[in-house]
Amino acid sequence: MRSFPTCCGLAGLILASSAAGQTKPADAAQIVDALNTCQAITSPRWIELDDLSSYGWEGAKRRSGRSSMVVRGVYEKAGNNTYIIVGKDELKEKSCVVSARLNATSDYMPIAQGVSQIIGMPSRAEGFTYYWTIGDKQIRLDPAGDRTAPTARFAVTAIAQESTQ
Repeated sequence: MRSFPTCCGLAGLILASSAAGQTKPADAAQIVDALNTCQAITSPRWIELDDLSSYGWEGAKRRSGRSSMVVRGVYEKAGNNTYIIVGKDELKEKSCVVSARLNATSDYMPIAQGVSQIIGMPSRAEGFTYYWTIGDKQIRLDPAGDRTAPTARFAVTAIAQESTQ
């Protein structure tokens, strides 16, 4: 797996920065809601983007004056301060990314702990990167953004099942 930022993920975040969802920090429950959606739409073969609407997610809108434009590959949900990002790179990697804005870089560990209280402890850690294995999915958490706009980046990927012949 490649670490953040990906080409499309970064472009989507830059374009979407003015959308409503990412102006406020996300809490652990909002992150887990987005992670659950990513787990539901992710398989080793494809990301089922058409299913996002059934979970309440829609294309994020960049607002400019009285008009708005949908940001390709970035999805938001009313009442949830995270984004789901599935750009070209994520489609190739069969990953679904949840981006959660933080108030400060010091909020990274508390948000990781808050998510762990809901989904369980990570199965392993490498520095500031944490991994969970839940069923046939892996979740990877990395710090992202910068000091002025820190984010927690969660990538959900399906674990390829080996065929038994």
